Amino acid sequence: VRPHLLEGEEMLSSLRHGRSLFAKASAPTVLGARKMSGKPQDDDDSPLHPWSGSKLPPLRIRAKGAYVIQNPLFNKGTAFSYPERDRFGLRGLLPPRRIAMNVQKQKVMANLKALSSDIERNVYLANVCDNNETLFHALLLEEIEYLAPIIYTPTVGLACQEFGYRFQRPRGMFISALDRGHMHAALANWPQPDVHVIVVTDGSRILGLGDLGAYGMGIPIGKLALYVAAGGIAPHRVMPVCLDVGTDNEGLLADPFYCGIKQNRIRGDEYFELVDEFLDAVRHKFPNAFVQFEDFSSDVAYDILKYYRNQQDTTRKPICVFNDDIQGTGAVTFAGLMSAMISRGDPAEKLTDERILIAGAGSAGMGVAHMILAGMVKMGATKEQAAQRFVVVDKEGPLHKDRSDHLTKQQKVFARDDLPLGASLLQVCASFKPTILMGLSAVGGIFTEEVVREVAKHVEHPFIF
Repeated sequence: VRPHLLEGEEMLSSLRHGRSLFAKASAPTVLGARKMSGKPQDDDDSPLHPWSGSKLPPLRIRAKGAYVIQNPLFNKGTAFSYPERDRFGLRGLLPPRRIAMNVQKQKVMANLKALSSDIERNVYLANVCDNNETLFHALLLEEIEYLAPIIYTPTVGLACQEFGYRFQRPRGMFISALDRGHMHAALANWPQPDVHVIVVTDGSRILGLGDLGAYGMGIPIGKLALYVAAGGIAPHRVMPVCLDVGTDNEGLLADPFYCGIKQNRIRGDEYFELVDEFLDAVRHKFPNAFVQFEDFSSDVAYDILKYYRNQQDTTRKPICVFNDDIQGTGAVTFAGLMSAMISRGDPAEKLTDERILIAGAGSAGMGVAHMILAGMVKMGATKEQAAQRFVVVDKEGPLHKDRSDHLTKQQKVFARDDLPLGASLLQVCASFKPTILMGLSAVGGIFTEEVVREVAKHVEHPFIF
């Protein structure tokens, strides 16, 4: 029987009970026996009932001996029972006392809380995951509220900046410009044959930190850990990828610990050809995989998403793609706006009457703006009418037609000429009188009390995101 990882509730239950992750395709049944359900079939007073582990299929792995405890997918530390130690050839390779998974989780939590900073906790959890994924994911399931900010934002930003300094053990696939013409062979080296979800970054716009090159790998790793915990995706069915095309970050080019290729970032046709070769390799190796583009800079993110979303090359099999910064953030924010309209007592369609000020013109800002604009068009406004309901501000002031030479195609949709060039956020609030204020910039502290009070002068119940 080919082993496979448990999915959904079966996997979550298996992790909570500290069981290893591989399972038989089906549990054996006794010939001639009737299938048991959760309730007695004939007699409500029957003393028989399904045993406590009846909903968990038997688990089978082919590894033996030290390989079991050296492979983080199989390893569960000292939680192996003595019958398991005999079957897997582990006698003498582990301390004699069996320490259950719940006790191991208590130990990890005690060690985490003894550390002085979240970056130290992030590093400690990475070491736990590198040695025992069963323990790591079981703990993450139970302590998701406490651990999510440590594994992902905001701590992951600093983890990416220090990625080379703290690097010990590779996770995921590092595909670079040096693999040009050999990406199919590179993906063939991935040890798991059944990948369902791929998160890929080119490191060009990591959170609000800019170009971090290969150090951006921390983002796919952290995001996929949350997908396993929150989405029930089996750990062996996810693959983090860094598409390393160089970096324009001079600090990284001079960093002796930098683990990416030390050259300036490839751009233009050469860049898009590398992206296409990688996705073509995914198409052949993992034809059913879902690919999420993560933290690509806005000058390429829209073009990549549009090309593969619309499958403009009809000679190749379509591939499922998604950009979280553009589509995910936009969809959630638009849903929040419609809910806010309804909670105020207005129909959602009245959104077309609102004046929206967005601080931030990167991938997230443009993704949200275009999602809301598309919603307004579906509500009956023309694209031009909807665009006039927006002002988008970046560090140089509102997007202005006099700055068109420096704006992307997506930003030009919201360029205006009726506001002063280089106006501050406060000045824009006083002039445009927004009813909705949204912060989609990595810069903190820009919504000062003065800005919020200025917005409140012009509307009784402003929406501030």
